[in-house]
Amino acid sequence: MNRIALAFTVTALSAGLVRVADADVAVQVSPTTRLSIGGVTDFEREKYITIHATPAEWDLSDEQIRYIEDVLEVSYGRNGGLQTGVLKKTPADPNDPDMPDVEYLKAEGAAMIERWAADQPRFKPESMREVVLCTHPEYMVGLEDNDFAEFGPRSPEAAAEFVAQFLKHYYTDETRPKYYEVFNEPFIKAKKLNTNVDVISEQHNITARRIKELTPDVLVGGYSAAWMELEARDFAHWNGWMKNFMDIAGDEMDFISYHLYDGVNVEGTPAVRTGSNTQAVMDMIDTYSHLKWGYAKPVLITEYGQIIKPKDNKNWPDRLRREGPIIRSFMGMLMTYMEHPDRLLKTVPFILGVGTWTYSNTGGMASTEEAPSDFLLYRRAGDNYVLTELALFYRFWAGVNGERRLIGADDPDIRGHYFADGLRHTLVLHNYDDESQAIDLAGFDGLDIAKVTRRSLQVHGEIPTLNEQALFGLPESMTLQPGETVALLLDLRHATDAERTLTRSRIYPTDYLAPIEAGEPIQVSFEDVPGGVGDGLLRVAIGRDQALSLRPKIHVNSRPVDVPDDWAGGLQRGRGMFYGVIEVPVPGRLLQGDVDVTIEFPDAGGRVATVVLQLDRVEDDRPT
Repeated sequence: MNRIALAFTVTALSAGLVRVADADVAVQVSPTTRLSIGGVTDFEREKYITIHATPAEWDLSDEQIRYIEDVLEVSYGRNGGLQTGVLKKTPADPNDPDMPDVEYLKAEGAAMIERWAADQPRFKPESMREVVLCTHPEYMVGLEDNDFAEFGPRSPEAAAEFVAQFLKHYYTDETRPKYYEVFNEPFIKAKKLNTNVDVISEQHNITARRIKELTPDVLVGGYSAAWMELEARDFAHWNGWMKNFMDIAGDEMDFISYHLYDGVNVEGTPAVRTGSNTQAVMDMIDTYSHLKWGYAKPVLITEYGQIIKPKDNKNWPDRLRREGPIIRSFMGMLMTYMEHPDRLLKTVPFILGVGTWTYSNTGGMASTEEAPSDFLLYRRAGDNYVLTELALFYRFWAGVNGERRLIGADDPDIRGHYFADGLRHTLVLHNYDDESQAIDLAGFDGLDIAKVTRRSLQVHGEIPTLNEQALFGLPESMTLQPGETVALLLDLRHATDAERTLTRSRIYPTDYLAPIEAGEPIQVSFEDVPGGVGDGLLRVAIGRDQALSLRPKIHVNSRPVDVPDDWAGGLQRGRGMFYGVIEVPVPGRLLQGDVDVTIEFPDAGGRVATVVLQLDRVEDDRPT
């Protein structure tokens, strides 16, 4: 990708790094600087290292459950089937044929609780609490012609009553799932169900209110969006779907949920979201949330990954060629999600367990022994099930824990995280670029390192590979292949305490979705920006035709700042519009009090969707 010289400053703690075209990427760490992102300082594996499965799935054996939990160190997850099965069997209330039989749910729920309690350690309360519970709209939208169960549900109120009673009586307070999504991807099915976005959104309200009455410990959200091409038709998709949902149902939602896929998920343009596009989607929802409620509501990303054209390399073992790109999407998106720990409650890669149901399915989710689904952790092989290469995603992250420490790179295609866990420090780097990147490492001089291990997950060959090797010392440089993720595991002789804390926060604008006119400055304001030591970053999300300029002139409090012509990920070819975040470094001296930003393009068309100010402020933790 084309680049210009890009000034990059980690903070006042580190010397400025200058990115020069064709030079190595400079990665700077500060092992003694704790990184707090919105108050979150720890890795929180249960948010990120998850599987789209639960202990309640009948086709996962106890041995497989133990492997998932103890060896791969994976948390759960999401369950879209249990509630549906219970719904189908629930009779109507003898006194009201349009409502569920609550006495039946009480009795069956008590029996289920007993079975789960007797089957330990499989159904550990802490595992069951982490589950996101959902169901499918074709079964649960309350419509007059719904005959899925004896009682329908033929109204939103009947559906809400069933859900609330199910959550109350099938779980104890210790085992009840924390999160409830009202539907899985409902809007793309609205026309087929002869309903609309407004009706489905209102059912979210009715369901949330009834759940809060019976089980107030459950967080309720939606709308579990499948198609996140927010920029489509000059952001008409945003206005008609996600914004409309937030306007109708947002007050009752504890979280907003959506799905992000590279490729195409049911509808939309086949293209890559990983990188700048994912950032832009997240910033749009957060910005509107903040404008509407004065804070950005929490987010659940309950599916993510990549969808590949169905006919390419489907049969085993050619399927291995499909798994590399899928793992690349998992890793690339996860690196972005980990930059938002204060915003995200949980992220779930679309990795199923055994997925027996896919062998009787049709379409993109169909499995046969010769051509298993792309999303299985275990594939069928005769009478047995064997691990797929998707397990490499989890094996890469095995043993990674700790407190966040400061890291920065002078190229947006190289993303990194650094964790300190006692005598083990871990540096993780990912290359978004489609070309190899040479990396120079700096900032480790104060560490007393006893051992270095390099763990590498490569996805650019015929099949994905995970390699681990001991090194003779800490490398000063290394090369990352396209899409590769590398972890340097540093075993220390002495623990390194944090001496200071860098707090990273986001400040949202007072408006959004500004139309772009040639030579006309767009005004963006941030109020009451706190002063202090440290710099900032303008996250400018632009949506416009591919042929138009993506490099505006930007002034901060009337001072010009350098605008890079690079961003995280690729050029977004395959989309009619570019929609992505361009990260613009801003010196700290310009960021205090009321901050005025002007953005000016040489040509007309499209919109500046959002501008978010990411602010770094440093405090010394050492006693005075």
